[in-house]
Amino acid sequence: MIPKLVRHDVVAFFRSPAAVVFTVAMPLLMTVIVGAAVGNQIVDARTGVRVMQFVVPVMAVFGVAQVCFGTLAIRLSDLRDRGWLKRLRGTPVPAWAVLTGLVGASLVVAVVTVALLLTAGLIFYDVQMVWRTLPALLLTLLAGAACFTALGFAMVALVRNGAAVQLLGTGLLLALAFVSDIMLVGARLPAWLDAIGWIFPLRHLADAVRDAMNPLLPGTGFRGGHLAVLAAWGIGGAVVAVWRFRWERPPTRTTAAGVARPWTARPGRPAAWRLVTDQVAHALVGLRRDPSTAFFTMILPVLLLALISLIFGEVQVSGMRLPAFMLGAMITYTVGVASYVNLAERTAGDRERGVLERLSGTPLPAWAYQAGNLVTALLVTSVTAAVLATVAVLGFGVRIEPAMIAGMLGAIVAGVACFTVLGALVVAFVRKQQTIGALTLGTFLPLAFVSDVFVMGGELPGVLSTIGDLFPLKHLSHTLLAVLDPAGRPWPWADLAVIAAWTLAAAAVLVLKGSRWTAVR
Repeated sequence: MIPKLVRHDVVAFFRSPAAVVFTVAMPLLMTVIVGAAVGNQIVDARTGVRVMQFVVPVMAVFGVAQVCFGTLAIRLSDLRDRGWLKRLRGTPVPAWAVLTGLVGASLVVAVVTVALLLTAGLIFYDVQMVWRTLPALLLTLLAGAACFTALGFAMVALVRNGAAVQLLGTGLLLALAFVSDIMLVGARLPAWLDAIGWIFPLRHLADAVRDAMNPLLPGTGFRGGHLAVLAAWGIGGAVVAVWRFRWERPPTRTTAAGVARPWTARPGRPAAWRLVTDQVAHALVGLRRDPSTAFFTMILPVLLLALISLIFGEVQVSGMRLPAFMLGAMITYTVGVASYVNLAERTAGDRERGVLERLSGTPLPAWAYQAGNLVTALLVTSVTAAVLATVAVLGFGVRIEPAMIAGMLGAIVAGVACFTVLGALVVAFVRKQQTIGALTLGTFLPLAFVSDVFVMGGELPGVLSTIGDLFPLKHLSHTLLAVLDPAGRPWPWADLAVIAAWTLAAAAVLVLKGSRWTAVR
């Protein structure tokens, strides 16, 4: 029974492209990009140990935590919200078997992720397996998987709905990765951030696994202190899960309803501006109801700007102070996520649910729907850019002149137009929403690492730099950096020309292809 349930959940996982990209492909991609950026020099001539010997283990740790904490919690809360857990409990399958199947599937995916990373490390980066510490490595990874599985169940037990679970699961894990020597390997953190990292189990798991794969350290690789912290967090999570876990979604708290405003029909055809503003209002309501999307679009870039600027202080990047560079980079990130990733997935979801087909039978013109998407992306990006600028100015002393504000707005408009059209082009050629989400994320995130958005701390190889030059994301980043550079750079006409060329080319292909308002079965 258990093997069948595990197999069912593993197949369901690999049929979700977005989950595979985030959980399995992302640690592998991060390993490749970090290896390209920082190099793989020999750090010990006697043993031949290289830099990536210390990078691959922490990426494996991040993969295990993502699978057993984030992905498991999201899957479990989704099953609960849709009533599947309640229905499964009403079948002859024992309750413990259902949960064991979910846990077993997470362990299988975690093993696949770690195996892929270690294989890539052994083949491409000369990572050495330390056989004398192999038992310690396996025990540590198993303890970490058990700890984060228990914490995933605890989070589902404490949080009421799947959207909030998704927000907390991904948000907490990413935030902890920055203070747990995973995303910023070897960085010197401020004392208070370093102390926060040591409180939580991710730092202990990362250090224990890295020590177990460090050939320069003597001994068997067992780290009792780290294992004790993992055990304590795991036991605490298990206690909370047993105490509060429910097989159906807890009822939401209700408040006294107000008096509904009477609806009155407006005579005549609505004005064009009214059609667009109504679509914008609808899109903003959807964003408010999706905390995970709001987090990745509006909150994460602000956190990254503040956290990285705090950690690295007055480091110079591309001839600019790091906070000023991060301001331009995070605005670029927001443009891409809001215009390319979010709008493509939203349009595909509306098409798949039949919303677009129903709209085509109403007086609402197609252009109003698309214009609403474009204005929504502009509004979300502009608000986030304003918050980013406020944090950069008040928190880190970045100077922003009035002329810079006009330049920033112009770059944002050009970038939003370009990436909105590119997202619409993806929707026109790809059928399923899940595939579109995986495709947009799977193209945007790698490009962000080779387009001066996410800087890994080293010069990129020529091939990766050339790839970045071909696409508009890097040119948008350079446009914003030129605008924000206090030393004054020449106006980036060449970068704007590349952005305009991509916009016009994508728009031309989109016109020739035509919009698909009905889902293809």
